[in-house]
Amino acid sequence: MRPALTPPWTHPGFRLVCGGREWAWPDLSDLAASLSSGPLVAGGGDLPRLVATLVAGWQREQPVALLRGGLPPPTAMTGRERLLLLETSGTTGTPRRVTRPFDAVLAGIEATRGAGGRWLLTYDPCGFAGLQVLLTAMRGGGTLLADPAADVATLVRLALEGGASHISATPSFWRLLLLSGATPPLKRITLGGEAADQPLLDALRARFPDVPLRCIYAGTEWGRLFTVADGQAGFPARWLTDPPGPYSFRIRNDILQVRVGEAWQETGDLVEIVGDRVLFRGRNDLVINVGGAKVNPALVEARLLSLTGVSDAVAYGIPSPITGYLVAADIVAPTWEGDDGWRTRVQAALSDLPPPSRPRRLRLLNQLPLSAAGKKRRLAEDA
Repeated sequence: MRPALTPPWTHPGFRLVCGGREWAWPDLSDLAASLSSGPLVAGGGDLPRLVATLVAGWQREQPVALLRGGLPPPTAMTGRERLLLLETSGTTGTPRRVTRPFDAVLAGIEATRGAGGRWLLTYDPCGFAGLQVLLTAMRGGGTLLADPAADVATLVRLALEGGASHISATPSFWRLLLLSGATPPLKRITLGGEAADQPLLDALRARFPDVPLRCIYAGTEWGRLFTVADGQAGFPARWLTDPPGPYSFRIRNDILQVRVGEAWQETGDLVEIVGDRVLFRGRNDLVINVGGAKVNPALVEARLLSLTGVSDAVAYGIPSPITGYLVAADIVAPTWEGDDGWRTRVQAALSDLPPPSRPRRLRLLNQLPLSAAGKKRRLAEDA
């Protein structure tokens, strides 16, 4: 047997519960030592191998590619550098590859946050958010509860059966957990990947009144930019002039920008200053062009979510031979089942919106489909 590999950022108490088996650190380090030489590439479907690949890449000072399936494998990864090749989520249908130093990714991991925790993995482990959860559990010696092939209902059951104390997930996941009625023994709630609206934050506070709640704003390109822990949607407007960390922010043409080094870069997130808060208003690249009129689906969704009985909603564009696109919306409202008048009520509630913003197709679903990143699907071909 080769010597066990233990990088300085891994606690020997780390456990991985996956596929009906619990992997202790000696098992994982031995697996890392057994990996053959050559390019180090891993996918999210085999978590033990992914962990082993990360460890091997660190020990060998070799690049590691984490592939989500949206792009072909890299043609070449050479050199003695600790680099991670990551893929963006492809929310808009165009995933991109981003190379980040392994040390820079680890720098955002708090050494004590994972200590003794039982973490539920809800994100794709090859994406930035999922990798953060994995590395946090590894660094703190926590236990990671995972099932890469699971749907939300299965993950909720895993959280209950495994006694999850920490869950980091998208607002879409949290809405489904609330809808399920589940109350895992949480010690920390984290939201990321999508904008969290105030009704959702209030609902989480009501269900888990004593559990700290954090919203993380991050991106594959930059890592974690800031964390909001006051239970309010958006972030304080004063951060535009007095940022809470090393990054500076500004708003140009309603889009949030971040300064990286000396250069300002667009995040692609639409924002609006309301009172003393900066609120997120969806993605600029998801705006729907309806006959030349620009429709922000996030604003349509906000109106739908304000209706009594609606637990979740998504708006998106569907092709139209006349206008290019029309707005469609899917709604989750369990109490509306069997109510033939729901469609009329929705149309009446949205009648004051500009005509291009009014959904021309409405569907009542039991659950909204989510992407591998745990986000709502908003592409027309998924309609």
